[in-house]
Amino acid sequence: MKTLEGANPVALLLFFVYVTGLAMFIPFPFLIAASLICGMGYYYLTPGDKKGSFTAFAWLLFLALTIANPIISHKGETVLLFINGRPITLESFYFGLNSSAMILSALYWFKTLTLVMSSDKLIYLTSLLSKNLSLIISMTVRFVPLFSRQRRSIKQTQLAMGRYNDDSLTADIRSNIRVFSILITWALEGGITSADSMEARGFSLGRRSCFRREKMGLFDISLVMIMSTLFGVCVYSRLSGGLSYSFYPRAGIAPLGISGAAGVVAYTLLAALPMILKAEVSLKWRLLRSGI
Repeated sequence: MKTLEGANPVALLLFFVYVTGLAMFIPFPFLIAASLICGMGYYYLTPGDKKGSFTAFAWLLFLALTIANPIISHKGETVLLFINGRPITLESFYFGLNSSAMILSALYWFKTLTLVMSSDKLIYLTSLLSKNLSLIISMTVRFVPLFSRQRRSIKQTQLAMGRYNDDSLTADIRSNIRVFSILITWALEGGITSADSMEARGFSLGRRSCFRREKMGLFDISLVMIMSTLFGVCVYSRLSGGLSYSFYPRAGIAPLGISGAAGVVAYTLLAALPMILKAEVSLKWRLLRSGI
């Protein structure tokens, strides 16, 4: 059994498309709550990144958007108070809360995507569309850190030569321009060298092949089928009117019924799928260790 991170990149990308697409195009309050809770859970269970700084930024943004909507929009029947003669309504507050939760959940999902979607997986996905595009992306991914290291090396050399000894702003700007000019020259020379090397290796002679380490196994196919089924249930629930809601003129949610309840349960299972897989792998590992 694998976790979602160990699945084929196609299945991994499809999961994020499904879970974020449903939350963005069906902003039903129960779906948004499930998306936010599961997105936070998956993000904090995924290693890597500085969680504290992102959490502070995300929740400050959530608070600002929630407060801003009732101040800007004055729709709704239930007036809570007046500020400078303008009504602050409960319905506008509910709408801002729901929209802010949707944006916050999308931030958590996309932030997690950057942690689990490595450069190798991204190159694999782009190679399915175009091998030339995959090559360009792989070269770009390699060039960005190389560009940063070269800039640091050039600046240290300039410091050793005494080019940054003057404390004036004009001299500092002139020194930075000099570093940038040297860096651009180095990048252009490197590009010419790479182009000559690729031509010498016969890059433009014919169709190119692409080495792929990932393959669609039984686990990946099963995962795609499960996710697609849950996605289809959510779409059907929405089209059949099971996920009906309104914020104006009075906030209210229609009775869920069988169709609505099925849509909420299906989306919750879809959003919680990474944590379910993680829990299953962890439980299986503990059972195997206890048997030693």
